[in-house]
Amino acid sequence: MNNPFATKFAAQAVDIILDEVSNSKEFQLLKGNQLILKESYSYDADHRIRITGLADVLSQALYGTLTVGEQLNAKASFTAKLTGEEDVTATVYAMRLLNPKDPQGQKNVLVVAGNGVCHPDTQLLVTVIGKVTVGLTGTTKTKSIGTAGKVVTVDCDPKILFPDDWEDGVALNIGSEAVYRILPKPCDDAVEVRFLNRYDMPETLVARHLTEKPAATDDTSTMYGLRTRFDVQSSTEYSLASGPLHHADQYDTWQDLLTSRKAQVYWQGQWIDIVVTKSNYTRQRRQFYGGQVEISFQTANPLMIL
Repeated sequence: MNNPFATKFAAQAVDIILDEVSNSKEFQLLKGNQLILKESYSYDADHRIRITGLADVLSQALYGTLTVGEQLNAKASFTAKLTGEEDVTATVYAMRLLNPKDPQGQKNVLVVAGNGVCHPDTQLLVTVIGKVTVGLTGTTKTKSIGTAGKVVTVDCDPKILFPDDWEDGVALNIGSEAVYRILPKPCDDAVEVRFLNRYDMPETLVARHLTEKPAATDDTSTMYGLRTRFDVQSSTEYSLASGPLHHADQYDTWQDLLTSRKAQVYWQGQWIDIVVTKSNYTRQRRQFYGGQVEISFQTANPLMIL
């Protein structure tokens, strides 16, 4: 049996293929000591058995949450068992969608693109595997984040990591895998967004402003001769505009927001769950012109009005 765990990430698991098979076999997949999948397979006309869809199963079994601290469900030990074959065991980490920028599955800093900008006094959630070093570019200051053997989400706001030195820095270099230029927050109307990226790990961005298109849905009927609205709910659609982008990789982060399983915006002192509906931009991949991105969303709770 080949090793289905091609890399350490769930979305990169490959099919199990057995040739020259002459009898049916039972397949089991265990997460730790818990059996999560059990199936029987018969060989085809070429005496071959192919077990597919492991990436989807692993991606559902591993996930992160929008919190700071250890991600308790972001990694697990998986064992693949097949009748008459040697068991295969590996530690696998959450990743729901493939990351073309990491085809070998070697990342330890679980961000999408790896480069962008950050703003002092604004959340910068970064999730790391094990311990990595953050350097404040432009100075000699460094700091270690994360915990050996664990998946941990850290707020890398430069004012938090380097409270006495951040004003002297040009950028944050996180584990030599992600570089964030330190820029002032664009304006008072800027909106903070956090979401679960393709690793199902928290990532953040800042939108220049938010606009809304008010709308409502309802059931309308006649009662006592009067036309009356029932079950009225807000269906207002909102848009987040990025403002001018400072790095081509920022496009990829915004694109990941579009496919996010869970996202929130920070509004009037609280984080509000949102459902991203569409993207209102077209990217020209050949060149980067510092263009803008716009994402549309509705609140996850239709009764919630921003």
